[in-house]
Amino acid sequence: MSERHAEALAHLNYGLQDGGGFVLLTGEVGTGKTTVSRCLLQQLPVDTQIAYILNPSLTERDLLAAICDEFELSYPVEAGIKLLFDRIRDHLLANLAAGKRSVVLVDEAQHLLPSVLEQLRLLTNLETDDKKLLQVVLIGQPELQHMLRQPLLRQLAQRITARYHLLPLTKYDIDAYVRFRLQVGGCVQPIFTAKAIATLHRLSGGIPRLINLICDRALLGAFARGSYKIVHRDINQSAFEVAGIRDEGSWLSTLSIAVVGAVLVAAGWWGWQYVGVFPARPVVKVEVPVTIDETPEQREQLTDAINQSIDPASAMQNLYKVWGYDTTFEEATCDNAPRAGLRCQEGEATLTDIENWQYPVQVSLTDETGGLYYATLVTLGPAKASLLIGEQSWQVERQWLSDHWGGSYTLLWRMPKGNLSLISSNASLAQLQWLDNALSRALQQPDRKIRRFDEILKNKLQQFQREQGLTPDGIAGSQTLLRLNALSGEPMPRLEETS
Repeated sequence: MSERHAEALAHLNYGLQDGGGFVLLTGEVGTGKTTVSRCLLQQLPVDTQIAYILNPSLTERDLLAAICDEFELSYPVEAGIKLLFDRIRDHLLANLAAGKRSVVLVDEAQHLLPSVLEQLRLLTNLETDDKKLLQVVLIGQPELQHMLRQPLLRQLAQRITARYHLLPLTKYDIDAYVRFRLQVGGCVQPIFTAKAIATLHRLSGGIPRLINLICDRALLGAFARGSYKIVHRDINQSAFEVAGIRDEGSWLSTLSIAVVGAVLVAAGWWGWQYVGVFPARPVVKVEVPVTIDETPEQREQLTDAINQSIDPASAMQNLYKVWGYDTTFEEATCDNAPRAGLRCQEGEATLTDIENWQYPVQVSLTDETGGLYYATLVTLGPAKASLLIGEQSWQVERQWLSDHWGGSYTLLWRMPKGNLSLISSNASLAQLQWLDNALSRALQQPDRKIRRFDEILKNKLQQFQREQGLTPDGIAGSQTLLRLNALSGEPMPRLEETS
């Protein structure tokens, strides 16, 4: 499996081991979701009983009947929902008494009706004092995520203990994938040229199913012309034959990328505020001040905003926009941060911690019922703060923010030149010079030219770490670099104070 498929499998396994109600796997058509689900079934303990629902175009009664069929439970032909529900409940209790786990796995779950999803949620209500009787794995296309953001399915969305969105393969994944498939077939030579792999990545979009079709046709084409090498022309022709895709104008795309790259370098690519290079901050529909004593109208507007923000990807999308990147809902993840030259950090923090870092952050908040939702904190002052909640911008009292603080955060930050995540005594001279300059600015000391990781640099680094409440280990790890960047004065989004 590719690294992404292995991650997806690990997320599913973790979700099932955690004992939660729902586990979610989404991905575009042909990315390998069904393959991952089969691997999951092979890795489940032998004492697990699976109900595998392959055709989810069902009514509520049909769903319960299908689960009974999978669990080999008998029921009258005219049985209604209550009787079927009771049969399943009794069977789940019997499995628990016998030390067995019960799992329902639904493939192509984007076809489930909201009422059927709600019926699944009611099944997961069956539990003992410390354990769920049933766990549900939902596998589907990206539309499934949009379905689960509906207010009607809010309770179900909050019960998802693990979720993963399967992205297409990267160019390096495709190279490894093609080599593996060839080796399984008995060919140990890399018969696809590097340019052919690059073309394959461009034309297939990293979709494994399309990769298989194109490569199969390319092998046939190379055989027909008596060649032992598959070159980029073979991939071009094969992609057109199997999917109608042509690689016309690829030289123009390359030129455009080069020109854009030159513009970004000339303008200072970190300049997120430059209009025309990166998108402006997100356009918001409404801006309403919120105090501790909200009016009924404000409370209703806040409820609407919260309903848009149960999925953390909504707030991550806004966080990327603050940095100047207009991502899709599915792309707004920590895993994609390096593609934008950024680093992503997640964890638990207090409001004071966030204030000290001075970076915009995605934060978790609690509603009046204790349920979690997610927002993007963009400004913070002694009395007020500004939040992006869904598609709305809110100015809130700081006390209101503190009262609703959920504790978790995700922030993006730009790594030093070269995408460094750690600078120690064995780093290059250029990296050490950057570190010494950054420390000098933070400590308000004069710049100097260095030739090695000397005692002065080590002492400056440890002094800075002590002042920041970090372990003074003399190694500039991610926490140290994050805080140095925040104090560097370079143009980047800041958690500026609001008036």
